[in-house]
Amino acid sequence: MLSKSLSTVSIRRPSGIIAGLTAAWAIFGLFLAVDSQLNVPPGTFYKTVGLVFGIDSAYAMYVGFLLFMVTAIIISIIYNYVSKRIRIFHISSMPKGIGTGILAGVIVWGVLFLPMHYYVIQPALSSIANAGSLDSSIANQLIQLSGTVIIGSLALHMLFGGVMGFCSRLAVI
Repeated sequence: MLSKSLSTVSIRRPSGIIAGLTAAWAIFGLFLAVDSQLNVPPGTFYKTVGLVFGIDSAYAMYVGFLLFMVTAIIISIIYNYVSKRIRIFHISSMPKGIGTGILAGVIVWGVLFLPMHYYVIQPALSSIANAGSLDSSIANQLIQLSGTVIIGSLALHMLFGGVMGFCSRLAVI
């Protein structure tokens, strides 16, 4: 029932898809800047996501990027569905769109990112680090930077949510 409702909403009003893609592209460059600041190769975030899912190192960055974009779209479709169906979250103004978007970003960070980070990504990075592969030095570096990644990811999730809420409000006007 929920999947049918979500698909109906996204087909009739592609605002969730557009808002998700716009927000994902808005923070795309920031991921590259973060990679630079952490002194890791460009695209490390996307490559790590791909490696965690067992993709060969040569293709991991591309698969990670695709998974990131799909996840952004799904999050935005759900956000738009909830904001349309639950009165208190209805996007009635630009500040409310941005605010509820930021709230959604924080919720996604707490419910999706943190468990993935601690229970999927960190163990996978430990395995990669112990394997002695070409990616092991980067895996070790990312393990050491875990605290920085947690705080930085909160900021990026909030920014993603704010842009998503902004774009969703534009679609409602």
